[in-house]
Amino acid sequence: MWFRKTSARREAIRADVAEAESLTRREPVVKAGPAVLIALVFFLVASAIQLYPGEPLPFRIGDRAAMDLRSPVEFRIDNPAETRRLREAMRASTPPVLIANDVLIGDLYSRLVSLHLEAIAAGSAEAFSAKMGDKLGPVNPVAFRELNMMDHQAWNAAMRSFVYQTFQYFPVVDAATAKTLNEINNDQVNLTTLQAAAQIRAAATVDAGYVTRPRSQVIVQGEWQDRQRQELKVHLAVTNSLADLVLGYLERLKEPTYKYDARVTAALADARAAQTPNVSKTVVPANKIIVEKDQIISVDDYDLLVAAQREFERATARKNPWAAWMSRLGQAATVLMITLAMLAYTLRMHSSVATVARGWALAGLMLVTLFIAKGVTVLLPQSVYMFGIAPTLLTAIILCIAFNQRFALGMGCLHALLVTFTLGQGVDFFLTAAAGVGVFCFGLSELRTRGRLIEVGVFASGALFVSVWTLGLARLVGSAWATTGTLAATGITVPPADLAAIGGHSLWAAGGGVLVAMFALAILPFVESVFNITTSMTLLELADANKPLLRRLAQEAPGTFNHSLTVGTMAEAAGNAIGVSGLMCRVGSYYHDVGKLSKPQYFIENQTAGGPNRHEKLSPAMSLLIIVGHVKDGIELAREYGLPRTVHPFIGEHHGTTLVEYFYHAARQRAEREGDDMPEVSDTEFRYPGPKPQTKETAIVMICDGCESVVRGIDEPTPGRIETAVHNMIMKRLIDGQFSECDLTMRELSIIEETLVRTLGAIHHGRVAYPKAEVEVKSA
Repeated sequence: MWFRKTSARREAIRADVAEAESLTRREPVVKAGPAVLIALVFFLVASAIQLYPGEPLPFRIGDRAAMDLRSPVEFRIDNPAETRRLREAMRASTPPVLIANDVLIGDLYSRLVSLHLEAIAAGSAEAFSAKMGDKLGPVNPVAFRELNMMDHQAWNAAMRSFVYQTFQYFPVVDAATAKTLNEINNDQVNLTTLQAAAQIRAAATVDAGYVTRPRSQVIVQGEWQDRQRQELKVHLAVTNSLADLVLGYLERLKEPTYKYDARVTAALADARAAQTPNVSKTVVPANKIIVEKDQIISVDDYDLLVAAQREFERATARKNPWAAWMSRLGQAATVLMITLAMLAYTLRMHSSVATVARGWALAGLMLVTLFIAKGVTVLLPQSVYMFGIAPTLLTAIILCIAFNQRFALGMGCLHALLVTFTLGQGVDFFLTAAAGVGVFCFGLSELRTRGRLIEVGVFASGALFVSVWTLGLARLVGSAWATTGTLAATGITVPPADLAAIGGHSLWAAGGGVLVAMFALAILPFVESVFNITTSMTLLELADANKPLLRRLAQEAPGTFNHSLTVGTMAEAAGNAIGVSGLMCRVGSYYHDVGKLSKPQYFIENQTAGGPNRHEKLSPAMSLLIIVGHVKDGIELAREYGLPRTVHPFIGEHHGTTLVEYFYHAARQRAEREGDDMPEVSDTEFRYPGPKPQTKETAIVMICDGCESVVRGIDEPTPGRIETAVHNMIMKRLIDGQFSECDLTMRELSIIEETLVRTLGAIHHGRVAYPKAEVEVKSA
């Protein structure tokens, strides 16, 4: 029986679409158990970040000391200033590096050996001089006779020993290198060995082997000194005349044997400075003044203050562990209060975004940015206004893009409060961070272009700059009174260094605003993937008709393509009318019927007028499989073409679990004709597998899809008929329970109905009939 076979086919379709439903269903909202677990993990990690490495200092690098800052206990510390001094001295004392011309030096041995062979071949001093004069100059007949009479093996051994054991360590340099060595003014030079020269030139290493020699051994081309000649002569195992001959040859070399390399010199200096050990521990007695009153806290001062604070904490833990534990408990309790505030704000004010997966992603984001703020400011305390505030701004940007402005503003301010407490900063730091959060949240209502994020970053930088200056100036009176102690006759004396500190902090903060915007732009695809969102910028790219899937839809299923464009126009207007993303509705509409590409000719909009209907030769059950199958096929095509996951629900939910009415009634008529042998036809067998729309956007596309099809079937779509058709369609979907799993209200359905009536009326507007031209027939 054909209908019993249909049941098996329906089960197969449901099995195929089961996985697609998992993509389109709303994620479960966080219940009490998972929410508490996420909050607990967040609290534990945030507390660990807060408590390590210890209590933050109540002042920053560049601040003016309002009083003498004394060591609370005796402590030991590496002397950073002395260590830096020694390392700078090591860097400055590193001799310049001269890279050997290993090819030339290796070739010199062959050239000198060939002199003996050339002398034998010449036969006379005159002939030898004529042949080698440009390289040797006038040849001494005595030297020629001695060279001609010398044993070749002995000459060979003498030249090998001289070149590789002596001459290569008397570097011949050009005038440019000689000038650089004079400017460096170091008594020694580092010569690379022949084996290391090639490795160093290839940048494989900078410490591959050096020989340190006195700078006095460096020979400048054309400026050989008698002392250098005498030193070289000593190492030539030949007669005095032959030694003069060899040195004359070397003096006429046109290439230097060594050349100065600034890059390698600097790298070697840095490497040797890094190997310099820290200066042995320095004992700082208790009550010693670390920073005097009115002095600016420098980097070295800050290091000493941190060391004193850590030693004080250890001493307190030894002598009064109860107080130490109570202090840690108080810090943890403060973190717990902020955590509970974040949890309450998320669940009570924005429960719609508190899904299980997003809850973990949200907690991870806030913990990572908190860790970055703490870690970087511990390493670079002078940059607290950049790297302390920038992670909070990044958090606000991501939350604004992933959720909404209100949620991002609240969570961004709570994150700023947590960072302020963790870093031990004051209310001015918190207000500055909150100002940056506010600018980003209010400026990123919709991210349609890449330049928008940078533009808002520039505005945020300006707000941060002004905030730091404003709040810093507000504290100047108190700071000046505390540090000067008296009022000048003309007013309060403001130390210039305080203004310099405020200016430095403002520049750090302003730079962080632009940098965080650029960084957020770079990681935007990753954010979209983690939070399963699609920005307006990405949606606009998907709306391009030249996208491969849309281009294929226009070519292979032009009727479906035009239907999708019309539905997109309707859905965008309806979405904007009720305050949801109209752009999301439009893009979802463009792709909602892509599954029809599998069998485009089986859908009426793609069939030619008056042409055959392929369903006429099929049973209602077979036709049902084809019609319903376009949902499953659409999900598969969306995966194949890499559509964002946020677009998939429009494909899977735009029919919900509605009835395929045409083929349902055809099946009932066929069952009536078959007689009593046929079982009763159930409407559940002729429904789409679902799921029902889970969001307002997919519900809007369902309504627009049905209304466009119904109105297109009206012979004369007058305004009255359009209004009736739209109302009936919406009521049919409402009574059928298709909106039971989304948040559409009756008020919003009414607004959608009014909007669609206006939009469809504009699409199916009337036109004035043009009069036909009368043709006058004249008699011939």
